[in-house]
Amino acid sequence: MNKYAIWAAAIIISFFVGRGMYPPLSGALLGGETSASTPQAFQEVKYGAGSRELFIKINLETIEEGEMPATIELKKRTTVATSDGSQETALEVGTTVNVRKMNGYNLEISPGVPLVGFVRIVDTDFVEHVIAYRARRHFGKDPAVVDNSEPRPVPPPTLPEIAANTPPKADPTPASEPKPEPAPEPAAPEPEPEPEPEPEPTNLNAEQIVTAMKESVKGSRIKEFKFEQVEGWKAGEEENVDGEMYQTGLAAYKAQTIFGEKTVQAKALIKEGKVVKWIYAKTGMEIR
Repeated sequence: MNKYAIWAAAIIISFFVGRGMYPPLSGALLGGETSASTPQAFQEVKYGAGSRELFIKINLETIEEGEMPATIELKKRTTVATSDGSQETALEVGTTVNVRKMNGYNLEISPGVPLVGFVRIVDTDFVEHVIAYRARRHFGKDPAVVDNSEPRPVPPPTLPEIAANTPPKADPTPASEPKPEPAPEPAAPEPEPEPEPEPEPTNLNAEQIVTAMKESVKGSRIKEFKFEQVEGWKAGEEENVDGEMYQTGLAAYKAQTIFGEKTVQAKALIKEGKVVKWIYAKTGMEIR
């Protein structure tokens, strides 16, 4: 066999070897991916505390619409906005929001009309609500609150002291005849009850409204802002909120948002001379 025949055979063999190796290497050579990455469908959460602590793993793909809670609590700061993007609001950790629907491993949430946003399921307490629902449905109670502690030992009954059997000694003095009791005096007529004073009005003036707001913030009723952040206080008008009448006041404070430092107005709802709730003046959402 001459050298030309050897070169021809080598070229033919290389051709068939190349065709066989192309499919497994084409993805790497062309910069493509050989397999699509899939998100983890399982989520493990800690449920309960102490001796009642459980670790439960749940498959997110098995959650049905009827098991979804109406509201959840955020574990991560999230931004919501109107449909046209004209207004955006940052929701802090611990904010309670409404669940609109489940989209894969994310949730469409809304703190109130017209704001809407999306958040990962793992960044909420959504799974804890589903586990509690399933526990109530299957067992009639929450297994995370079952007391697994050992019963305390019952102490033995205490025996009564032995009484002495000696007979009582007789009294040598003769019993005197009982003296007749004096006739009871007629009862004096009960005085008529005095009329109760009319309750004083609980509405505050402007100065008292500002004082009530300051005492509420100093008393750590809310965690969103501190007394030192407040730049100004102002008494407001009486308003109807969710069907109830409140006296109101405004507190303007500096807050760091995703858009930088901004001045935010918080509104105090006052009833019977005390601040019962703080809400954002713009959105009406409760401040915790």
